[in-house]
Amino acid sequence: MAETSAGNELELYILEKLENSDDGIGSGNLYLHLRDRKVKASQATVGRVLRLLDHRRLTAKRSNKGRVLTAAGRRHLEELRHKEGLRDWAEGVLKEIKPATQMEYLQALTALRLLEGHLARLAAEHASREDLVRMRRVLEEHEKEIESRTRGKDRGLDFHDLLAMAAGNRFLQAALSMIWSWNKTIQDLWADADVLTGRSSYPDHMRVFRAIAAHDGPAAERAMHAHYDLFIENVRNHFEQHAHVSLVARSVAADGEEP
Repeated sequence: MAETSAGNELELYILEKLENSDDGIGSGNLYLHLRDRKVKASQATVGRVLRLLDHRRLTAKRSNKGRVLTAAGRRHLEELRHKEGLRDWAEGVLKEIKPATQMEYLQALTALRLLEGHLARLAAEHASREDLVRMRRVLEEHEKEIESRTRGKDRGLDFHDLLAMAAGNRFLQAALSMIWSWNKTIQDLWADADVLTGRSSYPDHMRVFRAIAAHDGPAAERAMHAHYDLFIENVRNHFEQHAHVSLVARSVAADGEEP
């Protein structure tokens, strides 16, 4: 699991415990609760997370009894639960993909990486001022929606569409559309890529945009490749972990067979 995702998981455990307390819970009791749940976090880490939650006004100190959730904290807890649900869905989808199809998924993602990398390079060469304005506006909207329930995913997809149009090559766009339409599952997973990678696509999109705005084709292509690399690596890791589990299960079953 990515580091950001692990941090969200610790936040989730802490906020869920605080949700059920009206009187407040101290950091020591929270640490003991997490330890009982087999959550690996030192008391110092719990204290650091609590201070960050206070700073974000998601929690508040109640006298000397400890902390309680604020209204903003309750809303944030619901967002975290929503993200965890999406992550469970994405991981479940990847586990269900048959081994014979897994290689096709990785090949499709590799093809998309190459195509979008080249489109980013072309966009850096051909994007008009109007193209740049539209891309910047979408990115601004994406940044505003990062903490919302949608996490700005539609704005992220809009950015990819605008980039492809700015590149001005309808044949590459057609190839891109053909791969996306090959299997709806792969498109759905990409739309929610942040739940697998543990981070928003917004910073990656900003790096691509800055290179396009600077008319630096090679840098735009590298930034787009890096954007895909983390997602592809996560998908590959899920496939390998699932295959490992299957091999272990088969090995145990074989050991149990009578000679």
